[in-house]
Amino acid sequence: MEKNVCSCIFFTLILAFFIITPVHGYSAAAASWYSSGLALTDSGNYSEAMQAFEKAIALEPDYFEAWNGKADALNRAKNYQDALIASNQTLLINPEFVKGWINHGYILYNLGRYEDELNAYDRAIEIDPTSTDAWFNQGYALAAMGRYDEALRSFDRVTGLDPLYPNLQENRRIAEMNRDAVTPFLVKYAPWIVISLIIIFGIGGWIYAKGKKN
Repeated sequence: MEKNVCSCIFFTLILAFFIITPVHGYSAAAASWYSSGLALTDSGNYSEAMQAFEKAIALEPDYFEAWNGKADALNRAKNYQDALIASNQTLLINPEFVKGWINHGYILYNLGRYEDELNAYDRAIEIDPTSTDAWFNQGYALAAMGRYDEALRSFDRVTGLDPLYPNLQENRRIAEMNRDAVTPFLVKYAPWIVISLIIIFGIGGWIYAKGKKN
């Protein structure tokens, strides 16, 4: 009986360990600070969020999600240079972190480094070609740079992955409208112009040939 009780206690402790310990291997305390940081960021308390992420990082220096959270909070607080430093650390620890590359793109946009921003989204897509966030942000960035045809192709990739992605159709419509607004008339309607000219010359040639016979 005593042996069975000891066995039950042992297995209960083992089970509790796996429940309490995060899957990714970070301590429960660090994970708790990280969760607090996310909640504070969502509520707009960026200063407190940064402090929470820093406490998580102090406990787990390689906690790349916490570094990314700190970068996000700094970016939202418009502290772009420090945000970039935190983002760089995120990707140094885990270069395959897709969300980290997308956040990196946001920061680079705010710094006016648009080509580098696109490179960040390209890297995210290279890691995960099914990332709708990466494709959407790539399309948004391309549209902002006036590269509308490329932007539309990126938005189409999002449509193929998730037709209900938030704000997708609105942004696609705006990109298409802006493309049409800047496209020269002759380029825009070139196929119809060519067809019309072929018909006109064809009819003209037929009339001319018929006149010669008469």
